[in-house]
Amino acid sequence: MPIVYAAIAHSKSVFAGYPERRFPHLEETCQKIVASVPGNEPVRKFIEVETFTFYYKGEGERVYICAAHKDVPMRVAFSFLESVAEKLPKDFNRPVKVLTDCMAFHNDPANDKIQRLQMDLDDVREDMMRNIDLALARGAKLDILVDRSRDLAVGANMFQAGASDLRRQYCRKHAKMVAIIVTVALVLIIIVLMMACNPNFSRCR
Repeated sequence: MPIVYAAIAHSKSVFAGYPERRFPHLEETCQKIVASVPGNEPVRKFIEVETFTFYYKGEGERVYICAAHKDVPMRVAFSFLESVAEKLPKDFNRPVKVLTDCMAFHNDPANDKIQRLQMDLDDVREDMMRNIDLALARGAKLDILVDRSRDLAVGANMFQAGASDLRRQYCRKHAKMVAIIVTVALVLIIIVLMMACNPNFSRCR
């Protein structure tokens, strides 16, 4: 919620206010506060009345005052009063315009440097959180890939072990087959020799 009313007073009397005649109860409260401000020393204070906070800045006989909702930051309200005090001497004949321009400027959150910085920080924080979420998601995917790689490595080891066993079994079967073939060949040779040379090899002597 914004600054809703502002006024300029001199010698404890309000001579300019904005918006005019729209908030009579705020005008009345401002006049009472102005009348209580001492005129012999600089003053920078605030007071809460019902649902509004009244900020005022006194410079000798001149008092700048505004009424704002309680959620308006103190720095914004006092920055508004400082702006009015700075611009009024340059445009003294149009005090309502000074109040109007300053109120429009300071009621715009985009012109609050700290608010803008906070918004930038919020954006950065959101980006960081988004990046962290993405990193965590990538981390989860990496964990899945690591698990799959581990499973593939285990499967490869099992395949290698199975291949080695199969190779050994094949080698044993091959050796047995060679031994059988050699044995059969020897037996056939002996039988042929015995048939050709008699069992006692008398014909082959």
